[in-house]
Amino acid sequence: MRKAVIILISLLCVGTMLNRNAFKEDISNKAVVQGVGIDINDDGTYSVTLEIINTENYSNADGTAKPVMNLHTLKGKTVSSAIKSAYMIDGKIPLLSQNRVIIIGKELTEKGIMPSLDFFIRDAENYPTVQIAAVEGKAEDFFKNASSETTVVSRNIEKILITSDEDTKVSSITLSELVNRFKSSGSSFYMPIISTFKEKDKQEVMSNGTAVFKDGKLVCDLNEEETSALNFLCNKARKGAVNFRFDDVPASISIIKSKVTRKVDFSSENPNFSVKIKLDADLAEMDCDTARNPSESDIKAMGKYAEEKIKYDIEALCNKLYSEKKVDAVGLSRLIYIYYPDKYREKEKNLSEIMTDSQYSVEVEICIRRIGQDYSS
Repeated sequence: MRKAVIILISLLCVGTMLNRNAFKEDISNKAVVQGVGIDINDDGTYSVTLEIINTENYSNADGTAKPVMNLHTLKGKTVSSAIKSAYMIDGKIPLLSQNRVIIIGKELTEKGIMPSLDFFIRDAENYPTVQIAAVEGKAEDFFKNASSETTVVSRNIEKILITSDEDTKVSSITLSELVNRFKSSGSSFYMPIISTFKEKDKQEVMSNGTAVFKDGKLVCDLNEEETSALNFLCNKARKGAVNFRFDDVPASISIIKSKVTRKVDFSSENPNFSVKIKLDADLAEMDCDTARNPSESDIKAMGKYAEEKIKYDIEALCNKLYSEKKVDAVGLSRLIYIYYPDKYREKEKNLSEIMTDSQYSVEVEICIRRIGQDYSS
């Protein structure tokens, strides 16, 4: 019995060593992709920029280190052919299962992005929850501007976009969410816009609003306030700040908890959409010269100011999206599909006009839970 156990353990050890060597050999033949940038060329071909982990990162004799990432821009008639041609550079096959972000260039957003995303949707290696974002210029230029010897640009982008749960002014969308929105009524969706800024002689990444799409093409851009309203409408404004003015000075509250209820009444000729938002919040700050202890009436008044600010921003966004641009980026038409399926099937071909003629009402209720220190004594 003892001899059999020893033989079994020996076989397990040998098998483990063989598996480790096979794994090392397999990884050494792969180009581990962390980010993908896509641009369209004048002739209809694609330029794809890959941010790839430098597996040969080490210090030279003079103390200088090789960059942690390599950037390669490849061209092809399709996105997949461009990506797969990466092996011709260093003989390594691109590994996309570790990809964090897909960045879309401005010109491609205007011409339509869905054909360029087809490979990421169909290929089994791609991760469905990869983040997607747009840039104002070329994706290739963005990666070059943001890169440095010690920076993994794609990780920085991912970190910024994930903060959408903590900041109402930041939007985010994954590949799977984008596809679901595109396939639903209206074929509309949105994605965050990112840009770079210089900080201490280094290029940093920041969120810079939201791009709205219809039928896969860019319709309009939203600024930070409009992005915040968008997040409220999509029930994604979980935390963050609401800025307003009180007694002619800037003030803000911090969202602790939010609940958004969206309903539709289609008993008349056109649907009536109602959005009710309930927030628990802290009084974050009042930008006044002296430490001020707000009274109970001040607190209620500030809550009303914040409520009106959110209500105004959301109603203005609804007017911009539905009346001006005729695009349903927040998915309100989905409520008709859920609660009035017969009317939805009847009106589906004219859904855009119906949403334009609809009524949109917003109700906001804010409870400021505590006001910080008491300076009255």
